[in-house]
Formats: sequence, C-alpha cells, structure tokens
Amino acid sequence: MEPQPNVGSHLTYFKIENFKRFDSFEMSNLGQFNLIVGDNNVGKTSVLEALLFDEDLDQLMVNFLGSVGFRKVFDFKHGEAIDGKTGKNTEFWSYIFKVLDSPLKIQFQIQNLFKSYSLRLSDFKHLDPITQQTIRKNAPPNYPDDWIVIMNEQTKNGNGVGAYFETSRSDIFKLNIPFLPVNLGFSQDIIDNFYQYINSDKLARREFDENLRKFIPNLEDTRVHRFSPTRETLCVTLLDNNDIIPINRYGDGTVKFVRFLIEVVLAKGKRLMVDEIGSGIHFTRLVDYWKTVIRLCDQYKVQLFATTHSLECQQAFVEALEDPEMQHYQKDARNISLIENKEGEVKAVTYNFEQLNFSLENGIETRGGKRKGFQVWK
Repeated sequence: MEPQPNVGSHLTYFKIENFKRFDSFEMSNLGQFNLIVGDNNVGKTSVLEALLFDEDLDQLMVNFLGSVGFRKVFDFKHGEAIDGKTGKNTEFWSYIFKVLDSPLKIQFQIQNLFKSYSLRLSDFKHLDPITQQTIRKNAPPNYPDDWIVIMNEQTKNGNGVGAYFETSRSDIFKLNIPFLPVNLGFSQDIIDNFYQYINSDKLARREFDENLRKFIPNLEDTRVHRFSPTRETLCVTLLDNNDIIPINRYGDGTVKFVRFLIEVVLAKGKRLMVDEIGSGIHFTRLVDYWKTVIRLCDQYKVQLFATTHSLECQQAFVEALEDPEMQHYQKDARNISLIENKEGEVKAVTYNFEQLNFSLENGIETRGGKRKGFQVWK
C-alpha cells in the first residue's frame, strides 16, 4: 500500500471563535507532531474537536456530530445513519456553538495560504435571498426550518444544508472521523476498517503486524475470525500458541494502538487528532510507542494533534525524539501548553523541541495552568 500524501494540507496557524468553551482560541507555529498539554478542564479535548473543522460541509457535519456523540451526550454509533427528527433531538449544535445565534469563525494557514470561514445556524427565513433561492431549487419540497451555512469569508461563496441531516445523503455517515477519543474501545468499525484498508493488501498487513509486535512480541499474524455465523472479530495468532485470540483480550492500550494503526492510514495527507495519547500504554512502552506514532505519521504525511496530562508521556515524547535515528523529526515537533488566565481565557504557548527539552531538563513546568515558574518562550 503506497500512500499518496498531500503535505500541503498541514496547518501552521489555527484560530476559532465561538466554539464550545472558547470565545476565541488560537495556536501558531504548528508542526507536524503536536503534543497538547494543560490542566484538567482547560479545554484540551475541545481543541482537538475544533480541529475537526473541514472545508467540506458533509465531512464537517459528521465530524462535529461525532465529537459530541463520542462524549456520550446521546446514543451515537459511528456509521449509523440518522434521520432529521433523530438528528434534531440530539441538539448537537448547541454543544458546538458557545452562543447558538452567533457565527462560529475559523481562520487557518496552510503553508503561505490563509483561509477564513464562518459557520452559522439559521432558520430559513433569516437566510440571505440567494441561499434561499438555491435551497428552493435543490432541496426537497418539505425543506427543513433549520440550516447550517458555511461561508468562505474571502470569496463570499457559501453553502447550506439541513442542520440535522434532513437534506444529506445517508452514506455521509460512513465518512471517517479523524479523531480517537480516550473512551473509545473495541467496536465494529475496527473490523470494517481492517477489512477495507488492511486485510486485502499484503504489504499493509505485513506492516500492520510488524508494528503490532511492539505490543504483542510473539505475534504471528492478525486476522478477522468468524466464531459463529453472526459473530466475527479481529484476532491474532501467536507463534507459540495454537489458539485464535480476540484482540480486545489484550486490553485498552493495545486496542487503542490498533485503532491508531488503522486511522493513520485513513488520515494520510491530512490531520489526525488523538485524545490522551498515552492512556492505557504502560510507561515502559511509551518511548517505543511514540517512535512508532511519529514514524507512521511521517510515512503517511499525517499532521498529528495529540493531548496528554501525563508528564511521563511528555517526557517519552522528548526521549523518543532524542534517539539518533529520530533526531531528524525534532524540527517538526511541538509542545503546545494551554494556559488559563484570571479571566478564564485560554492561551496557547508553543514550544519547539529545543525549548521543550531545555524546560524539562531544568524542571520548568510546561504543562500549562497557573503554576509558579511557568516559562513562556518568546
């Protein structure tokens, strides 16, 4: 399997307004491998969810629906279509917009290209005349009251769809959401994605198994096994064992790593968000784990945004990059510390590798918050 990457999609600057807890939040000097740190409840996960913004409105809607669904706010199964009534009952847009009747604004930079968008929830009668005319022409006769409209603020080109998927194709729910939440265990989508992207490609299977051996050293191979006509799951076979073993017997850390091995292929040339990237991973494996994550993101040209609250995970990130075979990745590594000021505003401070390494070696706190001795680099 040979990826065809598009490194031009990587962000160097990102700003969002009126999103969840943020009136305004921005990050600059972004790299390819970005580790986001901060105190509890400072908004680390919300930053990852903000990065789910997409210029494609179908993808954006599925991403934002999933970001709320993954938090268990409502019953959500990725890939399962919902109708307009069910979508409206979720009220998921009320969890996206901080102020529901104000626009959500996004600005970002990719290389030297700057883009600006707005997103707003509106009832039909308050849409501009051109959008109303387009809807009357293209939408079903009984078009919905609520619409989500995305506007390119530079070209003033806009697009609107039913806010709760009333006008959407049912197959958009199959779109992949490039986000690994901390609480997502084993589910059917792992099997489906393994079938579609790994199983039928001999080289991809070999690479998958080679990486998984970092967690299961005596692994022979990985396969989908049918235990009965109605039950199949992802399993492994071992060199010293004749059994076929379901992958979820190896625990949450291994399942999370399996998800990552699949998701990094799906996200090639784009960005991938991982919440609490070190959770479930034993501290003795963190350095090798980080090496694999960084190498695969480089191989597939994926821009990684990952959170952690763990000093061990942060230190392992640095230690992995200090390996002589990994040092060429240092220039693309960033530590982004979220700091909440007295007014409740969250600011992002970006450290390059040298600044992060120096801070950790000298006991300077880099994980955000309001801590004595916190170093802000100029």
